[in-house]
Amino acid sequence: MASTYHYRLPYPLPLTAAPPAFASRCRFPMASTGPLGVTVSTSESVGQNDLLIVGPGVLGRIVAEKWRQEHPDCKIYGQTATTDHHSELTKIGIIPSLKGPRVDQKVPYVIFCAPPYRTDDYPGDLRVAASNWSGEGSFLFTSSTAVYDCNDNGFCGEDSPCVPIGRSPRTDVLLKAENVVLEAGGCALRLAGLYISSQ
Repeated sequence: MASTYHYRLPYPLPLTAAPPAFASRCRFPMASTGPLGVTVSTSESVGQNDLLIVGPGVLGRIVAEKWRQEHPDCKIYGQTATTDHHSELTKIGIIPSLKGPRVDQKVPYVIFCAPPYRTDDYPGDLRVAASNWSGEGSFLFTSSTAVYDCNDNGFCGEDSPCVPIGRSPRTDVLLKAENVVLEAGGCALRLAGLYISSQ
């Protein structure tokens, strides 16, 4: 049975948008963005701080901005369900691709931020994301506090019991996804909500 790990951030994550001039100050390597997933150019090696963001939406873009500040020479890949936002991602330095099962080279850091409502096989998507991870660095899944069985408006913390499997399809998906991540050696971070000034 996989064990559950709880992580507390030592500081609040600032939720700011990337500065508009960010893309013009940086040069980014290119990768192919075919329908089969991230394909790192075979002429380039994977860097020790390269990152794959599965679901580079609001949270994923904030992560990319902060990651780039900490690791300016890294490559950041972003897997999406559609090509709708690929040009926006490229402008902010994220190398976009459609989600898929194949990677030529695995990356040391993977964060999965994609919501469960955009897929028919959420745990399967997490298995694919885990297969893109080299096993170094970390593999992080952004889950939700919705898995906690707290519905009386009382205190709910990380030691609170989870909703039993079978009671709620919504929490079943998240708990099964967390198990996939833990079995792969990754971490599940249960977020209570995402708020930015524009939402």
